[in-house]
Order: sequence, then structure tokens, then C-alpha cells
Amino acid sequence: MFSKYLLVPVAAFSLLALPATVGAHGSMKPAHGGVLTMSGETMLELVPTPTGADFYISDEDQPLAASGFTGTATVSTADSKESVPLVAEADNKMTAPGLRVPAGAKLVVALTGKNDAAKTFFTFMMK
Repeated sequence: MFSKYLLVPVAAFSLLALPATVGAHGSMKPAHGGVLTMSGETMLELVPTPTGADFYISDEDQPLAASGFTGTATVSTADSKESVPLVAEADNKMTAPGLRVPAGAKLVVALTGKNDAAKTFFTFMMK
């Protein structure tokens, strides 16, 4: 009998708490004007540049040091496939000099942690 009286307030509180848990993984707004994708808790932002592409790594809105990773960016089109190594820059920025990502291409970024050798893959489908 007591559980009937408790069910409604618990259900109401759960619905009120839902928006807070949905946004708990950080903002999905690009911090550098690029395009974001997520793998697990880690976010990667792609920012095309005139000389290649920049990538920014974060975890729940906290920048992750680029120096802690090695990586490659692989662009696949209907005609070709090209891989470019990523170069760690300052803070959470990695760059791929010379990388060209045409419209309609698939871009896969593979990051490997230097400390634990854990691999994380990110996929961008370019429009």
C-alpha cells in the first residue's frame, strides 16, 4: 500500500532529473567552428584549414592534451583512400598537414593513447 503513494513522486522526480542527465556529457557545440563527433566520452572537432585540417580533443568539455596521443586521419572517396599522420600541437590540438577532405568523403580518425595504447576511432561523413 505504501509503495503506491511513493511511486508517483519518484516517477515525477525521475522525469525532472532526465534533462540534467542527458546534458551531462558536455556540450556538443563546436568550440572552434568545426564539426564534432563523439566516441564514448571523447569528442573530436574537425576544423578544415587552407593547409590541411585541425582536430581538437576533449572529454566532457575538458581538453585532453594532444601530446598524449598519436594518430592518423584516413580519407576515403569512391576513387581513393589516403592516410595522413596527425601532429600534436599545443594544448588539445592536433593537425593533419596537407589533408584534403572533399564533399562526400568519409574521414576516419584513429587516436592511440601513448600511456595505455588504447585506440579510439572517430568517423566524419562529409557533406
